[in-house]
Amino acid sequence: MDADQELMDVFFKEAHDLIDEMRRELASLSKEPNTANLGNLFRCAHTLKGSSGSVGFEKVHEISLLLQDIFKSAKDGKLGISADSIPLLFQGVEACHKLLNGEEVEGIEELLKKLEKI
Repeated sequence: MDADQELMDVFFKEAHDLIDEMRRELASLSKEPNTANLGNLFRCAHTLKGSSGSVGFEKVHEISLLLQDIFKSAKDGKLGISADSIPLLFQGVEACHKLLNGEEVEGIEELLKKLEKI
């Protein structure tokens, strides 16, 4: 196995683990919001943003950057995450999952705009 393939294998494993953790944290956040959830969500989105950008997954990078900013603002008390916004955050995470699996994401530009508005 060459170094590039090994790097991509590590990236995909880590990215899927991060997405799974974000799903769990968002589900927990929807039941009982707390700063620990927000801190973990921020860390996951931040890590996904960096790694996806370094291997050329630009849309994953773009979505995870928006998620990172949302979670940081919420963690810092500058933004409240409402029950109405949690499904949109899930959509962002699921879009990253689909893109990593090579699937098309319909309405991705609209999703990006909605995330920007949060």
